[in-house]
Amino acid sequence: MFALIVLIASFTLHEPPQPAIAITATGVERVEPTALDRVHYRAVLERIAIDDQKYRDMISWGTTDPEELAALEALDDEAHMAEWARRRAEGIKLDPEEDKRLRALQSELDFYITRVLINLVERFGWPSEEMLGEGTPDMTPVLIHMHNDDAEWVLPILRRETLAGRMEPKKYGGIYDRKLQLEGQPQLYGTVLYYDRATSSILPPEIVDIEATNAARAEIGLEPLTEYTPVEIDSAATGN
Repeated sequence: MFALIVLIASFTLHEPPQPAIAITATGVERVEPTALDRVHYRAVLERIAIDDQKYRDMISWGTTDPEELAALEALDDEAHMAEWARRRAEGIKLDPEEDKRLRALQSELDFYITRVLINLVERFGWPSEEMLGEGTPDMTPVLIHMHNDDAEWVLPILRRETLAGRMEPKKYGGIYDRKLQLEGQPQLYGTVLYYDRATSSILPPEIVDIEATNAARAEIGLEPLTEYTPVEIDSAATGN
């Protein structure tokens, strides 16, 4: 309990951890959270959800004006998408130096909150609504934003949670597939639809081998994939 309180205190102070305490996987065994653990856990998640977008909103909308950002975020879904498309078409963006500065700050935050989140997941399990109550923030987007280098220690913990039934297979598969996409690779689980810019249409997921994909899906509890976009691996690019 003391360790969790210290973790929350350091997170609330919003000071990135020093290398000595920027822990990754610790190998600790999961314990059942107490009622107080659950309250603290959810409080940290709510802060993480805010910090996951702390600078992304400014970068995406191309403005740092708090009033303008508040008005933009208050738009309903349809108006939100229309305004986002308009600003993109008109080239509304931040000054390059400011954009670079904010991206660096968000990257530092992403590094930190990944460690805060995953060490809590490792200790208490994936934060589901069943554990923490209705309206618990979804941490999937947070982990889609994690640094590529962190996937090596994060994904095994998420797989453990998925196989134990505490994390939804589709969420784990989605995080895994997004990581592959960011690396320019086809998906393994086929959880992410493919947007074809040439035809402006949404197509089934891009995968290499339907049999391998469905075997991997079965391992984590997903139904077989029936629709997909076949892709070939460029052996010259991969060096194989």
